[in-house]
Amino acid sequence: MNCSDDPETEAEDSLLAVQQLVISAVIVTCFIATKTLLDNLRRRQARMTVVVVGAGPIGLSALMVAAQSGRVSRVVLFEELGRMALFNKPHQIALEARNVAFLRGVGVDFDNMEGCWDGAGCFFTRLGVFQEYMMSVLGRLPVPVDVRLGVKFTRDSCKELEGMAGRKLVLACDGAGGQSVRHLGLSDEYIQHSCRFYGAVAALERPNETQIPLKERSQHNLHFDLTAYGSDSLEVDGHQGFSLKIFGTSRHRYMSLLIPKCESPLVKALRVVLDRSMMRNIFLKCFNTYKSDSEASLSDSFAVKHMKFSPRLFEVKLSQRVDTVAYFQDTDTFVVAEGEAARCYNIHTGLDVNIGLQGLHSLPEFMDQAAVCDSEHAILATLNAKTLSAERVCKDFLSHGLRDHLMKPR
Repeated sequence: MNCSDDPETEAEDSLLAVQQLVISAVIVTCFIATKTLLDNLRRRQARMTVVVVGAGPIGLSALMVAAQSGRVSRVVLFEELGRMALFNKPHQIALEARNVAFLRGVGVDFDNMEGCWDGAGCFFTRLGVFQEYMMSVLGRLPVPVDVRLGVKFTRDSCKELEGMAGRKLVLACDGAGGQSVRHLGLSDEYIQHSCRFYGAVAALERPNETQIPLKERSQHNLHFDLTAYGSDSLEVDGHQGFSLKIFGTSRHRYMSLLIPKCESPLVKALRVVLDRSMMRNIFLKCFNTYKSDSEASLSDSFAVKHMKFSPRLFEVKLSQRVDTVAYFQDTDTFVVAEGEAARCYNIHTGLDVNIGLQGLHSLPEFMDQAAVCDSEHAILATLNAKTLSAERVCKDFLSHGLRDHLMKPR
């Protein structure tokens, strides 16, 4: 009789096989559970060092976002200017309501900042005041901040970055003329988009006035009589007129004119004719007609001495950096360009800082993903999500950004 045919032996073999399967299943289950537990623990404890380049409003706002994210162990801030140069910046910034809410969410207390509000929830303050407030709260943030004022970010800074342990995130917020993005390895290439508008700007400095933030003033559907300059511009051909905006502090006043692209005689004349007296006269009359009630009118002689302006209309364009985010495996470093280092446009609106702040709205989610991604697929997905977010900011601005910033009544 063959032993292999013994029913008792077959039962023992089957029982042994089942036991081995159970043991294997238990081992695999324990391994998966342990790995999952360790992965979850690692993800909860994952932290990175954040380096912010630039202490402008975007850089300091990005620093606040990073410090509140829960994924950051420390922050290093590089700023080329010294403290007094930062705090004495006179120009006014205007924060629209959605960005006021965003900044409140990361701890910015507008009730303790000098400025004024309008009926739409827009907050106006001086740039130096905003920067001084943001610098004053760095010591109260939940992570240590290494502030390096008067220190330019250079190639030597990149070498220091390479020596930092663990994962790093560099936020390049040093403006369109900054060099940090180039030092870090991102492309200098930009794409220019037409905003489908023509515009002109003027800047007026009144040395005897104090630096008081003022609300913006807007006027719409304006047409100008240029017959005195030999231009038959009163034939508007049914096209809408210009939108005018007056903004800035009481000392530094700015004006922007904007009109959708068209070929009306008025627009053609203002685009082709290079007559500085014509443009100066337009801005002078605009200011004297639509200034705030408390402001004195401008004389011709004062405008000649103290007003700078566009000599004719130009096409408004948005410049978008091709590469706004990257990952360098050899140093385990993410790099993100924000603010004007990522996108800017060639006309002043008073709300210029807001397109940069819009880019920061996706930063908390990006930092959550960047701190824990540990595979090539996860890293690429993180980079792609941030790239798509940056593109949405540009598309949103091209669709209705200038209409919101310049053409909506305020």
